[in-house]
Amino acid sequence: MPRVYVLYTGGTIGSSGSPLAPMSTADFAALVGQMPGLTGGEVAGYGIAYTIAGTPQPLDSSNMTPSDWIAIATMIAAVYPAYDGFVILHGTDTMGFTSSALSFLFAGLSKPIVVTGSQLPLSYTLNDALANLTGAVILAGSVAIPEVTLYFDFQLFRGNRAVKVNANQVAAFAAPNFPALATVGTEVTVHAELVLPPPPPSTSLDVPANLAALVTQLGVLASAVTRFSVIAVILYPGISASTLNAVIAGTVPRVSGVVLEAFGEGNGPSNADFLAVLSRATKAGVVVMDNTQVLMGSANIDAYATGSGLANAGALSAFDMTPEASLTKLIYLFAIGLTPADVGAAMQTSLRGELTPPTPPQTVTRSFTIR
Repeated sequence: MPRVYVLYTGGTIGSSGSPLAPMSTADFAALVGQMPGLTGGEVAGYGIAYTIAGTPQPLDSSNMTPSDWIAIATMIAAVYPAYDGFVILHGTDTMGFTSSALSFLFAGLSKPIVVTGSQLPLSYTLNDALANLTGAVILAGSVAIPEVTLYFDFQLFRGNRAVKVNANQVAAFAAPNFPALATVGTEVTVHAELVLPPPPPSTSLDVPANLAALVTQLGVLASAVTRFSVIAVILYPGISASTLNAVIAGTVPRVSGVVLEAFGEGNGPSNADFLAVLSRATKAGVVVMDNTQVLMGSANIDAYATGSGLANAGALSAFDMTPEASLTKLIYLFAIGLTPADVGAAMQTSLRGELTPPTPPQTVTRSFTIR
């Protein structure tokens, strides 16, 4: 019987009261055990056993930090050999950030990790929580997708491609630049051609030495992510050089990376003072990524003069990465100790299927090593 580890971190799915706040793990586990099809620690009709555990302090996901991503990954890694798949229950507000971050943290992932939550609490009579929870557990226990994914409203997305697109409807998530990996209806349909291949033995977490190395690395990252900052700046008409400079220069700890959510195909102000702030930052080793703030499409930093000005200041095209993926990838790469030059090269390389390389591919002249 496949075994699935369900890690409850908080979020709407486990909230109650007025205003809503996450209930304890014990109370949530008891509630799940009362749900149709989930009694007795098994998914009825599917022969899948599940175990519910929880983080020490269930959180509204608006309170999540990079340190919490590391803690979640550490808890999964600690039980990795004992389970066939994993479900992480999480608040929707920052779910896209967490699913992206976990995709980078789990190099060599050989089993499915499914992140889900809900727009309405499981404690409500009318909810989307039961369907999301049940579907996620079934997928984690029955589908061989060795990726971190995000499951919502009967669709399974690559975790680092998913973004929240609706604050009120149950169809809260989409992957604007990449198709769903699977859909759930009267049966599960997996689009196998879209799924990343299993890792080779040299990196697979099924190999005890590789898993031990990941656990060690997560211990290092727990401290490393607190020693620098990665920030996101949404460009808007009239944004001043002083504003940009204040955010970059005034953030503590020091800024190592910036995600610019730029206009259109990656365009920004041509103002000389504004570009000078970016140029000073990149020359000081800050990696600046040029993302589009538009939901669909790709940044093309050379298409317009207003984009090439950013490029001349040292910004790098994020192509079709989501801002969530850009930010979490920068945090991961700096935390593992890469130099700014190597971070820049890795940011424009697909590590976990998070971006579509340009066609024809750009020539990468710098090599880097990354797990």
